[in-house]
Amino acid sequence: MTSRLVITVPGEPRSQDRRTRQLRAKDGRVFSGTYLLPETRAWREAILAAARRHPDFPRAPWEGPVRVSIEAFFPRPKALYAKKHPPGEIRKNSKPDADNLVKAVLDALTPPRPTRVTTEAQRKVLRIGYLWIDDGQVHLGPVDRWYHAVESGPGVIITIEKIEEATR
Repeated sequence: MTSRLVITVPGEPRSQDRRTRQLRAKDGRVFSGTYLLPETRAWREAILAAARRHPDFPRAPWEGPVRVSIEAFFPRPKALYAKKHPPGEIRKNSKPDADNLVKAVLDALTPPRPTRVTTEAQRKVLRIGYLWIDDGQVHLGPVDRWYHAVESGPGVIITIEKIEEATR
């Protein structure tokens, strides 16, 4: 079992985008609720599915510190296909923000919180199929955003590795 995974997810990267809307309870009280956009939910599911297909995906979630590096490749605008632009990747300096991209990736690979109180044994079963126990374990490496090269397409390359504990 290796302690390093490189996961490639094809498709346009999506940032974590939660929307808020006003809801009305049966008794007439108004409150705010949040929801995920369907595109964001589908993107998170694609990340988790790609991770689970990796041959070295762990049977049990990793414990301890983990480093995550992300390279996101966005669709190249038509204007950047002109001969005056290089055919390779071009750095993207616009939205979506890197922190929102990271949030989508981390949330996809983190087990959901149980909605009701459960025993530790039940929580252990719920964590199966995810990379780590909690995203608090994650130490962030570089997060780069690019327009994809002419000969390739959009997607994300996620590099995940366990950090060996060392005393300072």
